[in-house]
Amino acid sequence: MSIRLSPRLQCIADYVPQGSTVIDVGTDHAYVPIWLLQSGRCSHAFASDVRPGPLQNAAADAEKAGVGAQLKLLLCDGLSLCPPDAVDTVIMAGLGGETIQRILQDAPWAAEKRLILQPQTKQDELRRYLSANRLAIADAALAYDTGRLYLVWLVSTGEMDGDSTLDAALLQKRDPLLRPYIEEQLKRRGQRLRGMEAARVPDTAGITTLRGEIAALRATYAEVQTWQSSQ
Repeated sequence: MSIRLSPRLQCIADYVPQGSTVIDVGTDHAYVPIWLLQSGRCSHAFASDVRPGPLQNAAADAEKAGVGAQLKLLLCDGLSLCPPDAVDTVIMAGLGGETIQRILQDAPWAAEKRLILQPQTKQDELRRYLSANRLAIADAALAYDTGRLYLVWLVSTGEMDGDSTLDAALLQKRDPLLRPYIEEQLKRRGQRLRGMEAARVPDTAGITTLRGEIAALRATYAEVQTWQSSQ
């Protein structure tokens, strides 16, 4: 059985260098580590999940793919059973931003590894957490998959501006999906702003901050429209 990755999962796998040893947290079917093993990108890998069902599916798929002996499956929460010295790359994809933050807090050693993160929710909060803990988004990419836009981060130790509402890497490489991504971010923030303004006791400071973020995103959107129209 040959594994073919979806655009979202391929975006994640593309951030894994040749010769790495990865752990895929919340792995589900373990498609990413299986692909990495099949392609020869990794010689062995780990995958963890809190539920036995997904790990059973992962084990069956790994055997069908011919890499069962190279994939170590861990039934645990986050990184709790992963030997810190056994991996150099930690993948956390399809998890909420708050869950990723908790896992990093519970396993401080992970901050010294290459982190590939795909937060489903609370991206701004996770970005601020990374910045406060001297973790920087070294690169970022967008993937369109099954009708949704997904944001993928490559994270390493370093300094980062925690106040940014948009990852600089997306602008620097002029990601072709940047325009719809900003439109989505403006829509979400607009909905949040209307809710805050309608509150019985409005959060004045929060409203001011959110309005600033919206203004910054609109300015960036105009810039993106300009260089996309010139291409």
